[in-house]
Amino acid sequence: MATTKIWKVVKRLDHVVDYAKDENKTKNDYVENGFDQYDDIRRVFMYATNADKTEKQFYTTGINCDVEEAVEQMQFVKKRYGKEKGILAFHAEQSFAKGEVTPEMAHEIGVRLANEIWGDRFQVIVTTHLNTEHLHNHFVINSVSFKDGLKYYSNHVNTAILRRTSDELCEEYGISVLEEKTCKSGINYNNFYQKSLQNSDYYKFAKEDIDYAIKHSYSSKDFHKILNSMGYTYYYRAEKLSIRKELHKRNIRVERAFGEEYSEENIRRRILANDFIPEEKIYPYRISKTNYFGTKSIFKKKYKPKGIVALYYYYRYLLGYHKKNNTPHKLTEEMRKDIAKMDYYSELARFLCKYKLELAENVDDLKDKKLREKQDILNTRNRLYYKRGNTENESEKNQITRQIIQVTKELDKVKKEIKMCDEVVDNADKMKEPIRQVEEKEQEKVQKKKVRRYDR
Repeated sequence: MATTKIWKVVKRLDHVVDYAKDENKTKNDYVENGFDQYDDIRRVFMYATNADKTEKQFYTTGINCDVEEAVEQMQFVKKRYGKEKGILAFHAEQSFAKGEVTPEMAHEIGVRLANEIWGDRFQVIVTTHLNTEHLHNHFVINSVSFKDGLKYYSNHVNTAILRRTSDELCEEYGISVLEEKTCKSGINYNNFYQKSLQNSDYYKFAKEDIDYAIKHSYSSKDFHKILNSMGYTYYYRAEKLSIRKELHKRNIRVERAFGEEYSEENIRRRILANDFIPEEKIYPYRISKTNYFGTKSIFKKKYKPKGIVALYYYYRYLLGYHKKNNTPHKLTEEMRKDIAKMDYYSELARFLCKYKLELAENVDDLKDKKLREKQDILNTRNRLYYKRGNTENESEKNQITRQIIQVTKELDKVKKEIKMCDEVVDNADKMKEPIRQVEEKEQEKVQKKKVRRYDR
């Protein structure tokens, strides 16, 4: 049966004193120059990544950090926020019953667990030890968040969330878990877990969104579509629904979090019970321009591509986009592969023309602008969620939810444009070499023609 536990990593006083007094220990296995105040975290890290236990580190993964430089990167975060004292890290373990998991499965579960619990704010090393009959994962978690500098606290609530999330993941993979019961000390972790759900805005807003999606759906397809429109990704494992929203790395197992009423069967039953009421479609108001003769016409100065825009248009031309005016070219191997991405390059070209991005600096400026716009939209959406939470009227709640859906659509557009900003510059650099090769071949053809004319 899968079990979990977590404990803190702190500097041992006797080790510090002995180390400071002994001249022979001014240089140890982990530090080249002088005293290393992170010796304990190095010891834990070396233990967790022991090649004899992890099959030569094939089952070692770094989350938000590199395995080879994990200690230094964790140390950098502590120094950045001025929190080098106190608890250095946390060391957690997840153990499985004998013969229930393969090394690959155990490590996959461990990485997913670390991502869901700590991945959005902390640096984590995940290792899977194979040296015992009971395969087990070790987690070394930095005590200071790289995101905001706040510390991680291993209290009853966080321990309850760790245990429950581990159980949920194991159930997805068909692995046995311990039944939740009151400990000898009188602590009931299930009560702490339920309390965490009640205090979590993430779970509270998700439940309201699911209720809205169920109420306004007439099929499972509608239900999934509305979830997507509100920014959720979803998947089913063992016929149980899980959802996750952007900026959160933790999946919500819907039935386990909100009760049997949210099982797949009951969600489908609630959807089928809805009365079909076709919603009125509101079309945008359009203004048509007419000339003196009463016919529609729009006179617009033609934009002449320059810089990166011109590069994309020329590349599409070489790939054969302009069929009528195209001349045969012997394409490079990279260009032949890119022919399948013609629509993709066309979309990037339209994006460049839309904002008239001629220089890489223009793209960087647009990306910064879009990042600020993304944050503004996220803030707007958060305010709408809190406004909905403070509203009792069902009609007003539905209206606010529709606003949330609209804001989420705007957010998706901005996120796509941010991604395109990165791709535009990267692809522009890749295009230059194939274009140069094609132009060299064309130049060779011209030279050969000149030689033939001279021979005549």
